[in-house]
Amino acid sequence: MSEQVVAAVVEAVRRRHPDAVQVEARAVEPQAEGGSGSLLAVEVTWLAGGEQQAAWFAAKPDEAGAERRILAALAETNVSVPRLVEGDPDSPVLIMEHLPGRPADEVLRAAGMRWEVSALAFTVARALAEIHALQWTQVAPWLAAPEALPEDVVDDQVQARWERWEERIAALPAGARSPFSAALAWLDLRRPVEVSVCLCHGDFRLANVLLVDDEVSGIVGWSAARVADASEDVATLAVDLGGLGLPVDTAELFMQALLGFYLQESPRYLMNLPFSTVALLLDRALDAVEAGDPSAPDALAAMQRAMAGGGQVPWRT
Repeated sequence: MSEQVVAAVVEAVRRRHPDAVQVEARAVEPQAEGGSGSLLAVEVTWLAGGEQQAAWFAAKPDEAGAERRILAALAETNVSVPRLVEGDPDSPVLIMEHLPGRPADEVLRAAGMRWEVSALAFTVARALAEIHALQWTQVAPWLAAPEALPEDVVDDQVQARWERWEERIAALPAGARSPFSAALAWLDLRRPVEVSVCLCHGDFRLANVLLVDDEVSGIVGWSAARVADASEDVATLAVDLGGLGLPVDTAELFMQALLGFYLQESPRYLMNLPFSTVALLLDRALDAVEAGDPSAPDALAAMQRAMAGGGQVPWRT
């Protein structure tokens, strides 16, 4: 697939610069982009008017065109996202201008002072609050039925997840089901009743937030964007934070600062954060157990710690 992605970028440059000659990809570098591992940075060179030109692009598979569509919509808002590069409209490859910046997880790991950790938390919280403040019915009305009640949107999502969980747990060996059944019982007592529905990024982890001079230069990785309770994005961020190997006090400071600033800046609230956090950890634990992954005991322990902590502190490892 990577060859197809690179070829699509080269073709897009030819379309953008019809007089260019000797168009070729000079460098290809995989980019982290959260957990997908599918994003490539591609440097293309060409001759135009007798002068050598070069530019970097970001590209990835996007078979259904879902991410292309949401990025085009977000380009009309104040949220910083990569600009689309027009290529073959029938191509299954998404091509974007390459954004400058360091991923926020790298910046956090390098932070040596507590004020740097807090400042980064404020920056990330502000970016997330700006996303959640968008009116999804205007920006991306195709993601859910605009006339549906917010409670019904979330209830349908929870029910669909619940049915999948029950099927997956039933398929496990009898001796492996107990912790998952306990998690379902825990979640059942905390099903969302009051909800705060908004446009969610869907994979809001620090690796998807790019920074230049301590400001957000762009947010990437929108393939899972959806309309959901705001706590879904915060839970993803918190769980991912717990897997970065940070000192506990650093993770604690970052997350507490982020939560406080988010709740000040955002029109949304996070009363369903415990449910969203444990639900995400349940999915990850099931994935690990089903795959026979050596990390399965750790994934189960993380889920149980989140349950014991009310789902509020999954970054404590």
